[in-house]
Amino acid sequence: MSTSEGKGISIERILIIVLVFLLLVALLYIAFTMGRKSGGTPTVEEPAVDDPVAAVLPVEPLDDSAGQPAEEPTAEEPPAAEASPTSSARRLELEPTPTPFAVSNPDDPRALLDLGNPDYIDYFNNPDNWYDYDTENIAGYRVEGGHLFGIDYDPLNKSVYWSYTSMQSGRVYAEISATNGDCAGRDAVGLVMRIDPEKTPSGYAYEVSCDGAWRLLRYRESGPTATQIDWTASDTINQGLGATNRLGIWGYDGKFYLFINGFQVGDHWDAGMPYSFGYFAAYVRSAVTYDLTATFDDFAFWNIPFIP
Repeated sequence: MSTSEGKGISIERILIIVLVFLLLVALLYIAFTMGRKSGGTPTVEEPAVDDPVAAVLPVEPLDDSAGQPAEEPTAEEPPAAEASPTSSARRLELEPTPTPFAVSNPDDPRALLDLGNPDYIDYFNNPDNWYDYDTENIAGYRVEGGHLFGIDYDPLNKSVYWSYTSMQSGRVYAEISATNGDCAGRDAVGLVMRIDPEKTPSGYAYEVSCDGAWRLLRYRESGPTATQIDWTASDTINQGLGATNRLGIWGYDGKFYLFINGFQVGDHWDAGMPYSFGYFAAYVRSAVTYDLTATFDDFAFWNIPFIP
């Protein structure tokens, strides 16, 4: 082999090596360029739905804009208007107003009063506000659990026994809620006003019976009770066991207006008017039932302004 042939072979090998090198560089450049265009992250192939095993495998979702895994979806917060009704917020419990009745008739005497703001109110939370006792075979009263509880043991005893409060007034509109026990017939509950502390019995008594009637009485220290208005039936009275009625009596000098559950049922003028000022009382009076019970709540009164 000559010297010229050895040199030729070497040049050919060098050219081949250079070409191979350039080809590899070109291939690497093409691969790098394609990788940048695709985001640099290999595409995750979605599992075939018809493959029961692959269909349940978790697949990490991709964010197409950044090429990074997207955040796990979170439950959307409900808008404020659609908040759950079972809120954990605490609220101040306010005492209910003693009179839910709205007076719209200008001829109603109560239109003179601010019925939302009584001059005095008693929710029966203080046992010392009412006289308590329990006399065997006669009657008993006590304040318990936010109510005045009364019992009349003997229907044959025709006297009335009540519990009174030391609050006094004269020209006044007074209300009380009374709930029947296991009553019948003319078993009754009542509200008394203008009780003279020096005379017993005394005052005006307004009572409602179990069977749906009302009457107005004037008690006297001696002699029979003076019936101002005798038993009068009324559809406004809730009757029977567990029925609650709100008794209201307006007394301005000798003029009286009687209300039941917000509706006027009668009026009366007492020309004699022996009682113009005094205590209030509540009572349960049995006519046919032994151990007749009743409860009272939300006693309130409004002083009536002077009427010229």
